[in-house]
Amino acid sequence: MILSLALPKVGAQMSRGTIHRLAAGVGDELRPGVPLLEVRVDLESDQAQDCPPLYFFRVIATERGVLRALNAAVGDVVEAGTVIGTVTSTAGESADGAPTRALRTTSVAIQIDPLSRR
Repeated sequence: MILSLALPKVGAQMSRGTIHRLAAGVGDELRPGVPLLEVRVDLESDQAQDCPPLYFFRVIATERGVLRALNAAVGDVVEAGTVIGTVTSTAGESADGAPTRALRTTSVAIQIDPLSRR
């Protein structure tokens, strides 16, 4: 089965996020608990502030599959809900065709040192 990997909307105010780190690569086997990527989100960018709050989230797979394509790079600004990758249920499956549904994922807030260069 072909599945799509989309950037999840992690809050009601989120419209887009910046890819901070890619944890999974093309060809990686996914299983529940495997981190896929980290995204930086400014949840209050529409409000004027001296220093708007930034939040970091890790997107984690909650089902098995094989990452077949990833159309995002560190630093990319991606709209919430945008498909950024393709996953198949098994390694032997073709990734050609339309996805049947979205890959099941979850996201968790994480703490990142803003001065780190990860």
